[in-house]
Amino acid sequence: MNIHEIGKTNHVWIIAEAGSNWRMGTPERDLGMAKALIDVAAQAGCDAVKFQTYRAHTVYVPNAGESDYLAEAGFRASIPDIFRDLSMPYEMIPLLAEYCKKKKIEFMSSPFSVSDLEAVDPYVRIHKIASYEINHVRLLEAVAKTKKPVFVSTGASRLEDIEFAVHFLKERGSGQVYLMQCTAKYPAPPESLNLAVIPELYKKFNLPVGLSDHSRHPVYAPVASVALGACAIEKHFTLDNRLPGPDHPFALTPSELAELVQAVRSSEKLRGSGEKKVSQWEEELRQFAHRALQALVPIKKGDLFREGINFDILRPGKQRQGAHPRFVEKVSGKHALR
Repeated sequence: MNIHEIGKTNHVWIIAEAGSNWRMGTPERDLGMAKALIDVAAQAGCDAVKFQTYRAHTVYVPNAGESDYLAEAGFRASIPDIFRDLSMPYEMIPLLAEYCKKKKIEFMSSPFSVSDLEAVDPYVRIHKIASYEINHVRLLEAVAKTKKPVFVSTGASRLEDIEFAVHFLKERGSGQVYLMQCTAKYPAPPESLNLAVIPELYKKFNLPVGLSDHSRHPVYAPVASVALGACAIEKHFTLDNRLPGPDHPFALTPSELAELVQAVRSSEKLRGSGEKKVSQWEEELRQFAHRALQALVPIKKGDLFREGINFDILRPGKQRQGAHPRFVEKVSGKHALR
């Protein structure tokens, strides 16, 4: 699919988020796992597979401490140390981009700084701004300069944060902006997703809106968001929920990712065009069963039309369909002209 068609057709762009789930401990195993994740995303029928590109020293202050939610999940190191361990070497980026091309799936990677963007930009056609980078003016500025389309996640954001980012990007001539409704909780409970925001953001900004979904179920939120007009779905995935790492426990398994893709593709068909009209599937029954003013008996020239006696409001079946029932008062009591 042409990336410039996202949001303009009924096709929902599905992004398989690999996150940090490629990290296995050695360069060889890391690359092998990243390629295995790309294989899974391609086989499931996703449009894109996305990684993350960051360096600990350009994300958090050195004394940031521990993340409570990660500590609860068993990762008790300081957040800079965790980011340091999970940061993808820049040398992996072209290798993964080339492998994605071979597998016919779009390569993406979220940059967290200007230097990360410079490493990623030559290998991607579309960018992604993570939720917590929505106010990173230097990164937004650099992304706008690329003129490439960009997804902007809105987790833990107020409306004014989104307004700032959208205005900032547009003012600097950014490519197409896509907003992503997101709940910054891992995993996100169903009641936290607030999917009704999707059409509201569309009305407010007149921009395509998708869902970056951190809930655990593979189908519920994606299907509901497609019905609400989502242009894209992003979802974390893994090879196995038991693997060590912060993103594995709430990520989808390969079979669940395939289930998500099938459900979204079915939902696209269910959603339709949004234009209310008589469809090609309804024409036969519209003619057969739509009520009209129908004769009950043969009516001669000069006969008086009497509702319930010689005509009534009925379904025509295979007879010729009569006048609309709104004319019943005009017809009653009149004489037949032929």
